[in-house]
Amino acid sequence: MNSAKGGLLMPSNIIELNAIKGEARVDSRLIARDLGNQHDSVVKLVEDYRSDFEEFGIVCFQSQPKADDFPDFKSGNSRAKTRRGRPERFALLNEDQAYLLLTYSRNTPEARRLKISLVKAFSRFREGKQVAAGYLPFYHALHDEVGNLAMRARLAGSTTPEEHFHSNMNRLLNKAFGVELGARAGLSPMRKVLLSGAQALAAETLGNALAEGLGHREAYARVKAAVERYAAGGLASLPPSAVH
Repeated sequence: MNSAKGGLLMPSNIIELNAIKGEARVDSRLIARDLGNQHDSVVKLVEDYRSDFEEFGIVCFQSQPKADDFPDFKSGNSRAKTRRGRPERFALLNEDQAYLLLTYSRNTPEARRLKISLVKAFSRFREGKQVAAGYLPFYHALHDEVGNLAMRARLAGSTTPEEHFHSNMNRLLNKAFGVELGARAGLSPMRKVLLSGAQALAAETLGNALAEGLGHREAYARVKAAVERYAAGGLASLPPSAVH
């Protein structure tokens, strides 16, 4: 919900994105709304510099009748120029294109707040895709640390391929929580929360162990002990309905 403060349009903290063939895109009408600009001028800017925008992918244009959901804020009347039935051309921009559009806009307080809202929106979209695919929050943070663990092992003379370290970490977490291979996406919400917490714990524990100079075996053993303790306590606290 937008609100006015001191005569200045305050953009919404949450921006809904459109998924086009699995890619997140933002409606140019939302950008115009939160910038307090005429939407026509935003579309014209995209069209005038279309070659610049298409360095980051095809610009997806669509048309549909203009509705009250996207009023002309510049006029000061939230119900002005509704023009039901008249087609309105708008762009659906990917993440890079949206940020490029903001660089072409004046550096106003609205533009700065909008950029923060867009960063959050695209981040939520990526996290949602990762969760749907079984990649729970902190998965990538953990495996960044596992990459460091593999490097520590190589420096100690190990010839074990890096992918084995990543596989071993996944097996450790799955075993601790009784999860079958490839079954993370189907876990109950509470078990997903626990597993996400375990990944955060494992990442922090592993990072600290490596920072202390522990060898790769000792560092892995510390993570294993921490994850198993956490899993035992967490699973015991779940109600029967949330175990599976």
